[in-house]
Amino acid sequence: MKRTCKYLSYGAAAVLIVMMMAATVVEKLHGTPVAFQWFYHSPLFLILWAVAAVAGLVYLVMAGTPKRLFTMGLHLGLAVILAGALVTHLFGESGEIHLREGETLASFELEDESPATLPFSIRLDAFAIDYHHGSRMPSDYRSDITFLPEGTAVRISMNNIAKYRGYRFYQADYDEDGKGSILAVSHDPWGVGITYAGYLLLLLSMIGFFFQKDTVFRQALRRVATMTAAVAFLVLVPSVSASASTRDVKKALGEMYVYYGHRVCPFDTYLQEKGLDAAVESLDKMKLFPLADSTGKVSWYAAADDLPESVYEDQDLWTFIRKSPELVKESVSSGDEAGVLQVLNGIKAYQEKTASSVIPSPRKVKAERTYIRIARPKAQFMLCLALGIVLFVLGGVLITRKKKFPSWVLIAGAVIALLIWLYLSLVIGLRWYVSGTGPYVGRYNVMMLMAWFATLAILLLYKRFPLIEPLGFLLAGFTMLLASREGVSPQIMPLMPVLQSPLLSIHVLSMMMSYTLFGLVAFNGIMGVAVPSAEAREDLRSVSLVVMYPAVFLLTFGTFLGAVWANISWGSYWAWDPKETWALVTMLVYSFTLHGGALKPFRNARFFHWFTIAAFLCVLITYFGVNLLLGGMHSYGS
Repeated sequence: MKRTCKYLSYGAAAVLIVMMMAATVVEKLHGTPVAFQWFYHSPLFLILWAVAAVAGLVYLVMAGTPKRLFTMGLHLGLAVILAGALVTHLFGESGEIHLREGETLASFELEDESPATLPFSIRLDAFAIDYHHGSRMPSDYRSDITFLPEGTAVRISMNNIAKYRGYRFYQADYDEDGKGSILAVSHDPWGVGITYAGYLLLLLSMIGFFFQKDTVFRQALRRVATMTAAVAFLVLVPSVSASASTRDVKKALGEMYVYYGHRVCPFDTYLQEKGLDAAVESLDKMKLFPLADSTGKVSWYAAADDLPESVYEDQDLWTFIRKSPELVKESVSSGDEAGVLQVLNGIKAYQEKTASSVIPSPRKVKAERTYIRIARPKAQFMLCLALGIVLFVLGGVLITRKKKFPSWVLIAGAVIALLIWLYLSLVIGLRWYVSGTGPYVGRYNVMMLMAWFATLAILLLYKRFPLIEPLGFLLAGFTMLLASREGVSPQIMPLMPVLQSPLLSIHVLSMMMSYTLFGLVAFNGIMGVAVPSAEAREDLRSVSLVVMYPAVFLLTFGTFLGAVWANISWGSYWAWDPKETWALVTMLVYSFTLHGGALKPFRNARFFHWFTIAAFLCVLITYFGVNLLLGGMHSYGS
């Protein structure tokens, strides 16, 4: 019976992994409804989850796991989450209600487009859009509504929901004319509560697990602690030679302002990304000229745009806007540096006079200009990769010979890691100061954040786990390489309203920390496969296990915290979006490595290392593959 339950549970989990992988591909090829019909809402899919949960719990009870309180709590928490999801699927309702200002409705439209009746009425009193300072990009949407007949008035905005008589209302969208609002409606009185109880039990159990005695994690940690073998310069800004004339023109051009990327920023931001020649060539298409309307509201225009009627009434202003870019181009072509500087300084003076209310402060301008000049870590990633490869080979040789890293090598590596970490901290800190938001969204931000974590891991662990140096440098080098490649922009962009939640920062940090640790385990797996000594492979397996437990727990925490964020933001904590699905796949795949007691192959060091190398493909697909190939609502993170 015990063996049967074990095989049923792990077998069902393996089939679910394959089904979820296939579902994301089917969704891409045939659409979301087909994926839900064939996979996510199919009877087989639901039965497999039930079999995996029930058979797994029975096996744990028969194996004596309840004696280990927190280990049992982990699995029980997952089972409660699945139970909550089933209740939501069977009894929950969700849909949308579209209201125009002054309109009152007592019904909404379900996801299958059928009507549903509310036990009360809802009226939209007013709708408004807030914008990022100096930008036309929305920072928030706000609906003032009243529930009738009680007359209860509430305000709904992004990440600020309304709860009323068991129903929850979320700001989802709005009409183009700004006079109508679309609210998401959710009615799930039991499912959410059960699911959140599972989240809480899971979180408490993950914390308690690290204090629990006689776990595989504790055994691996003791082995690593007693292992006999485990194993000055930094260029911040590459120098570029330029003639004095070119430098002066670039300086004057970079000190101007431009409306670029939905925000007002120094022209340096565009200049560093596109280059001087491209900037001069496209000058008439750049939004360099602010104009204030009768209310004082400032909008930015390019010389080639259709200008407001008031500009045509002021001949001097019209000539200034239309002709300035042409004069710059002509002066550059003829080598008239004085003429170029005169026009550029004139544009800057006009900008500061007309748009002083929306231009960033001098400190932020200076910070952004510094940031954009050092944002591409080209010298840094080459240094990290070169050092990582050398230390990686050296570490393999030393492990095979049962020797330690020389202390001077470790100290030198730590000094270089410190310099790289300080550089990354400067870049991330400057960006954070200028944008006002942490490095949580976008491929450039995430890659730099992973490099930051990797170098921090070196600084914290190099004395106790010397192998962290080659693994950390390799991971930092590869992630900075990805941050430097063509098409990955360090440009600062205003965040979408839904991304302005404090939960986002914790969610992304958890996910990125887990991905960083999985990357370290993958590199450790490569070394584990390469070394010829069976004892060395087992030692490296212990190192991986010490890292694997916090990595899986961080991924689990981040995934379910993302679900809470989604529930708060738009009323659905799980939508089987491709990135959600692949995060769950990654979590399940890596969880197999923690069950060596039940799964004999994972007690074999060589198999374990090969598995961790292959498993890292799930991380790559989750972050890169979904964004580039599968799409979905999480693609904004690219």
